[in-house]
Amino acid sequence: MIDVTGRIKELMGTRGWTAYELSNQTGISTNAIYDWFKIGAEPTLPNIIKICEALGITLEQFFCGVEADAKTPEEEQVLKEWFSLSDLEKETVRKMIETFQILKK
Repeated sequence: MIDVTGRIKELMGTRGWTAYELSNQTGISTNAIYDWFKIGAEPTLPNIIKICEALGITLEQFFCGVEADAKTPEEEQVLKEWFSLSDLEKETVRKMIETFQILKK
């Protein structure tokens, strides 16, 4: 059986995220996250889903220990920068991409 909190720590480490950053990315309280690590509480499935969404991985990748598709260093850097953006900034980037796609046609 998978060590869920260990897997969360592993994935946080690959992204350089603290519990605070995980909280910001998922909307899960930092207290809940600290409880998982300090007192051995287990995250709920809805919280694991939020974590997967924030990390850009599937539940299968989470539970099977398979990291998201291999990325180039450039892709990793773009993802790192993406995760640091606010919701408004992410929406602005999405609109820019849509504009580029329209211009390509």
